[in-house]
Amino acid sequence: MENVTQTIPEVPAATPAEPEKKKFHISPKLIGDIVITVVLALGALLMLLPFIWMLFATMKDYTELYTTFFPSTWSFESYAQMWEECGYLMEGGIIRGFFNSILTTVPVVAVQIVVSAFAAYAFAKLHFVGKNIVFLVLLSTMTIPFAVIMLPQAWLFGAMGLTTGPLAIIIPKFFGSITTVFFLRQFLYGIPDSISEAARLDGAGYTRTFISVIFPLLMPALATQAILSFIGNWNDFLGPLLFVTDKDWYTLPLLVNRLNNGGGSLAQIPRSLAAALISLVPIIVIFAVFQKKIIGSIVFSAVKG
Repeated sequence: MENVTQTIPEVPAATPAEPEKKKFHISPKLIGDIVITVVLALGALLMLLPFIWMLFATMKDYTELYTTFFPSTWSFESYAQMWEECGYLMEGGIIRGFFNSILTTVPVVAVQIVVSAFAAYAFAKLHFVGKNIVFLVLLSTMTIPFAVIMLPQAWLFGAMGLTTGPLAIIIPKFFGSITTVFFLRQFLYGIPDSISEAARLDGAGYTRTFISVIFPLLMPALATQAILSFIGNWNDFLGPLLFVTDKDWYTLPLLVNRLNNGGGSLAQIPRSLAAALISLVPIIVIFAVFQKKIIGSIVFSAVKG
């Protein structure tokens, strides 16, 4: 028989299908986020611009203050002048100014926060006759400007002999702050009453319930109010200006003001700015470290309250 050879045609190998090219699409939300980010970044830069100018101004000669943004010659002479002048103004110089500011800030914040926390607990969780009326009366004091009561207070503290030291600044603030009381009261409304009731069933009194149960839950809000109170007391200028007559008890804001004792001449501005910049360092550090806690606590209080 004749052999028949069957030829099998070659089948071309299957080529993998090319992946479909994805079309690049920019969503309107992405565009909106980019625009918002750019606007906020420009706004932040605009807010920081005065501080940047102040930093550069401390390293300029006074003749260049308003003519150039960057110093033509970098110098730290203004810091040396500031240090020397502060030594002339008060014994201990700027170091004593820091000590005075700490003395009139840290004890005030500690006592003020605790007293305000007790008051907020009473207004939020306790029931007594006239509670809302008393709170509204206290709240109405926020509408009284300090300018209305500053002269009577200055006369009273002078008659009591408190203006020779820092007591006129410290003692009035030991009685709490209605702003802090209001904030903590709103925060306490977000804590269930069942927690306090459980402590009461276990035999704890109001004070024990607050210290052992409520106070730990208040720590985020207390930390926030402590930071804000620290910033406000550290930067206080008008109070020490009115109530402190002894220059050895000048706080940093007063010391910075006294540095510019020549009626605002250009030659004294760099050293005044140097002292102001140094006095801002604790505020900047504290706010940079605790800014998330501040914002988070305020948001929590707004939502829960």
